[in-house]
Amino acid sequence: MHKFLRGEGFDTSKGLTPEALTAAKAYFLDNPTEPTATAITPMVIEVGNHRGQLALPQAPSAINLADYRGDVALTSFEPEDVDRFLSSCDGFLEAVDADYQHQQAITQRKAQQAAAVKAKVEQVKEASLVYKLRSESLALHNAAIDAQVQRDMSVLGKPQQPAASPQP
Repeated sequence: MHKFLRGEGFDTSKGLTPEALTAAKAYFLDNPTEPTATAITPMVIEVGNHRGQLALPQAPSAINLADYRGDVALTSFEPEDVDRFLSSCDGFLEAVDADYQHQQAITQRKAQQAAAVKAKVEQVKEASLVYKLRSESLALHNAAIDAQVQRDMSVLGKPQQPAASPQP
């Protein structure tokens, strides 16, 4: 029925219209409930008394082109289906590209952060070594000061010894 209606020029993509239903009933039903088109009366041509009467054959009211196409069915995609498919492909390509750009940005940021972390670790290691050296230097200096203070303080508690006199 679909082939017949398409052959007759009806669009069935949104269902059957009343006209398409009437045409289908007229073609497929032996006794349609709705009235069919009136039959064409043959035209009589009178050409005079020496010739016989000529009656034209009655043309069929419907022609099914599927009868003339052969055994292989004609299949086709609806243009809207192809457009939806192409639109879906475009959407996929855009999404893939956007996601790749996003991943690339994340990777670049991570690489920058990794370089910054490495530089900061080296800076901290250097500062730690400098701090250790300065700290040890101050500790040695403090120890020297403490020793001097201790010596100076211990001198006060002892009587001073006379200087050694030269021997004759």
